[in-house]
Amino acid sequence: MGLFDRFKRKEKIEEPVERLENFPEMLNAKLLFFDKPNLNPDKILSELKLYYENVDNPSNDKALLYFFPDIKIELKDATISAQCTIFVPDETNAKAEISQEAFQQNWHWAEANETAEKCEYEILVSDFMTRTLDYKTRLDLFMSFLVAVTKATNPQVVYSISSQKLIDPSSLIKSWDGQEKEILFGIANVRLFNISNSDTKEILMDTVGLSFLGLPDFQIRFDNLNESEIARLLWNYAYYIFEQGDVIESGNTLLGLEPKSKWKCERQISLATPERVVINVGSA
Repeated sequence: MGLFDRFKRKEKIEEPVERLENFPEMLNAKLLFFDKPNLNPDKILSELKLYYENVDNPSNDKALLYFFPDIKIELKDATISAQCTIFVPDETNAKAEISQEAFQQNWHWAEANETAEKCEYEILVSDFMTRTLDYKTRLDLFMSFLVAVTKATNPQVVYSISSQKLIDPSSLIKSWDGQEKEILFGIANVRLFNISNSDTKEILMDTVGLSFLGLPDFQIRFDNLNESEIARLLWNYAYYIFEQGDVIESGNTLLGLEPKSKWKCERQISLATPERVVINVGSA
């Protein structure tokens, strides 16, 4: 039996309900440094060509813009090449800025917060004019660009804005270049929240980051389940929907922790910020 099962169609004809959906957002990550980074456009281009043979050179030294002629973006009245860019802050505003959320869910890297707090400089890596691309093509482009720039600049921390987490650069490179590629490691995360107003010490766990690709994230609220097992299950759900697309509807079921258990799905607005559409999972 597969990970995803559907309920049988109901015989009763129901009025159509507007489907809750996410829409793609710009993908961003900050590279954080102890010391002022030395950006070498030729070195960045060399690293990029290991992923994409056909890459055009950057335009200038403050916004290093790279064009990928083999990846086309269809606009209403034109066809352009996909683009990614590196933004370099002005000298007067170069200090690294990190959202407080980035310090709260770094279960994957014990030294994350301590390392990031020592960083004084940042550069911003972003895709540009790519939101209409197929989400898999888009993620491959952005992550290859991010990893190439990481290799070329040697930051101390990669701050993934979509996943609200801090990443060890060597772990990011390994997740993308390793034999078993972890496609979502750089843009998604699984989070845990204690629900303070709950009498039964309830926990909320969710995924964050999939919404930036236009896919729904997942959330589950519980009080008597193993947190590590739920985390693994949420990652499985995330990879499933990434592979299959936005195919889960309210009333469908997903396999739960036990081999024959089914959990009911409902598309709804997330309980935790950022506000986005999630698949809420609960006992069927």
